[in-house]
Amino acid sequence: MLRWLLVTVLLGVIGMLAGTGTAWAHAGGLTSSSNEPAVLGLQPPVPGLDVRVVEFGARIRLTNHTGARVAVVPPPGTVINLLPVVAPGMAGLWSDPRIAEAAARPRPPDDRLAWRIPLLVGDAPVTVLGEQRWPPPPPAGLWWLLTALAVAAPAVLVALGSRDQSEEQRAGWSLGARIVLAAATLILISAHVIHILGSALVPAEGALVWVFLSAAGFAVLGWPIGLVGVYTTLRGQPAGPLLCLVTGTLIAVIISPADIFSFHDAVVPFAWGADFDRALIVLNVGGGLGVVCAATILMRRAPVPVAAEEPCV
Repeated sequence: MLRWLLVTVLLGVIGMLAGTGTAWAHAGGLTSSSNEPAVLGLQPPVPGLDVRVVEFGARIRLTNHTGARVAVVPPPGTVINLLPVVAPGMAGLWSDPRIAEAAARPRPPDDRLAWRIPLLVGDAPVTVLGEQRWPPPPPAGLWWLLTALAVAAPAVLVALGSRDQSEEQRAGWSLGARIVLAAATLILISAHVIHILGSALVPAEGALVWVFLSAAGFAVLGWPIGLVGVYTTLRGQPAGPLLCLVTGTLIAVIISPADIFSFHDAVVPFAWGADFDRALIVLNVGGGLGVVCAATILMRRAPVPVAAEEPCV
């Protein structure tokens, strides 16, 4: 009873803390999408002027190596112009409303939709030519199936590993069950750290360490809790599965649910490829829930101390 009371208190505290922050699917507030923009060129070409898509389509970066000031012309009827004016030798980043409008439209028959962004290079008009592209969507059913398997695997293995109730194991959880839970928790933490790092490499601004910590959020508390849980679980201490459960709940239930849209969206803001990130999300969501289930099974089969023999009279 005390163990489950501690579980309730810990999860309540973590949930309350997490609720005070902002949960993003990826670093910098970036999210997955069904489409992405591509810059095709400048009309007319301007030597020294570079315009490209960054952050997987979230923003445009203009680098000005011309001798004139470059201004991004706002859409007609715009009251407040928040678009950049870039001095020579400088660079500007912005989210363009014309691209946002194209991205919000239904998928066209040919999976492409043209857009234009007018510029003024000095007093000369220049147009950025681009298009919105809709890549083929990923096989979402496959990723959900893998997530379900990731949930089941640790729980089944722990259940199988803790069935033996021999005299030796009655004084502590079976070694096999403890190894499974510890390994699943360690894999979960590693997958989440890699997911956060790959996401933190995408934003075009900010020092990597601060972007990483901002994206991690309350996971910086969950990771060390989980590592302590791994150690204490392997040592057979009662607190071990509880700590693993807390980490699994924090990552799978509180932090990672926003990531599951990547199973359905083709464009994922991750430095090392969309499918690799989806595999990490499988481990974060499915593996995290698997850790919760496995830890619960182990805690319900708490070690029963061997009864002391009655002294001979």
